[in-house]
Amino acid sequence: MDHLIEQVLTKIRQREHQSFEVDYLDKTLPPDDQVFTDFANVSINNVTINLLIDLYRVDTANDWVHWLLQGISFQVNFTFNISQYMVNFIPKKMLLNWPVKFVVDKGRPVVTFNRKTVSRSDVAALPDKAVLVVTTAQHLTTEATEVSRLKQITIQIRTDEDCIWQK
Repeated sequence: MDHLIEQVLTKIRQREHQSFEVDYLDKTLPPDDQVFTDFANVSINNVTINLLIDLYRVDTANDWVHWLLQGISFQVNFTFNISQYMVNFIPKKMLLNWPVKFVVDKGRPVVTFNRKTVSRSDVAALPDKAVLVVTTAQHLTTEATEVSRLKQITIQIRTDEDCIWQK
């Protein structure tokens, strides 16, 4: 019995460090659910606006949404690789609360804060070249703006918390 437990623990430890990358194609089926037992980190390339909308609305008729929700239940760390033009199509609630990470150009994380004032320390904690989404109701301190310039952080300003398609 101890040998079996040790095998399971070894598999779990291996899974934590394993990554899987897949290209999203609208007309194809997602990979098999077996991916979730073998890989704790899944990157999806070519994520589209339609997939984001269906996922946000939890449209399980979409096979990819069903697959993604299954992965979330397996505690998979999802990374959605998107284009910089898609940032305005991501609901702020999704950036704040969903267990997925959005990345522009495969290296620039998209982040936001849920506070009125974004401080120097907030921006300093971000990775270099990140994309920071703020609304006009939020205020960046002068120091935060300076740090964002030094760290080459792109500041994406929205008129409100909703994204374009939620209007």
